[in-house]
Amino acid sequence: MNENFNISLPYLQIASVKIRDSRFGAALVVESRAGSGAYVLGFRIDPLSRLHNVAKELVSMYEIHSANPELGVEFSVTELVHFFFQPALSESEPIQMEEVEEIENEDHAGVASAYYSDGHESEDRPPIYNNQLGLAIESIKDGYTLTSLWQIIPFTKV
Repeated sequence: MNENFNISLPYLQIASVKIRDSRFGAALVVESRAGSGAYVLGFRIDPLSRLHNVAKELVSMYEIHSANPELGVEFSVTELVHFFFQPALSESEPIQMEEVEEIENEDHAGVASAYYSDGHESEDRPPIYNNQLGLAIESIKDGYTLTSLWQIIPFTKV
């Protein structure tokens, strides 16, 4: 009914494309998947030959996408290295990668155990604004710091 109606529907959201009869005659019907609202969109296209060509092209493009979907940006580590370090490296120089050392595994779980050992872990403490995080967090018990609580997660040095 509206000549200016325009949609953008990703291929991943298309459930079906077909031609059906409607009260306005033959129409191109595009159904979207339930996750995107399960819309049924109808488009009247004149003449009938153009309707069939548009439907055929949409189905073809959908099948091409389904066979080889493009779900994001593709990249190559080699291309990235050459892009960022082209002036500094020549083609004959091999790229040297450094080994990553792992910190010896300390018992960081002991901090969490001690923090929750008083038996009041089900009680919520009042929230406070933390400048370091920029968030409101549950107030930290006396004798503990935000840094000591983050030490539960082991980090590696580069």
